[in-house]
Amino acid sequence: MAIDQKPDKKTETERSKPLTFRDNPEVKRKIEDYKKANPDDVLYYTRLVREHPDRAIDTFILNRVQKHETDMKLIEKQLPSAKAFYDAQTPEARQRIDRDLADTNPYYKEKAFVQAVFREKDRQTRREFANPAPATGPKVAA
Repeated sequence: MAIDQKPDKKTETERSKPLTFRDNPEVKRKIEDYKKANPDDVLYYTRLVREHPDRAIDTFILNRVQKHETDMKLIEKQLPSAKAFYDAQTPEARQRIDRDLADTNPYYKEKAFVQAVFREKDRQTRREFANPAPATGPKVAA
């Protein structure tokens, strides 16, 4: 009797689809211009990726973390107004906002909340423009 072979245990990244990249000529041109102006950076990052891939990953993630922190500075300024707007809304509007936040990663919760409030406010403003109220301003005599 033959021994059953165990399936290969592959990590999630090994089983996932191959990476696909977008090709944006404008972005590519900007990158090439930067490379020409900063050859030392090109050499540094090339060596970093080749010789210390874990450190390169941390470097890329650090850039994302710094962008998130910059975004959060603005979100922190907008959050009190967003909460006040949310508190002043009808239950239906609150449900729409809450539905937008249902599956949000806690790391992005405040940012997603502010964005959901903006979407709701925009939705309400568009509805107001679609159904304009009669003008109450002074009438001009002919």
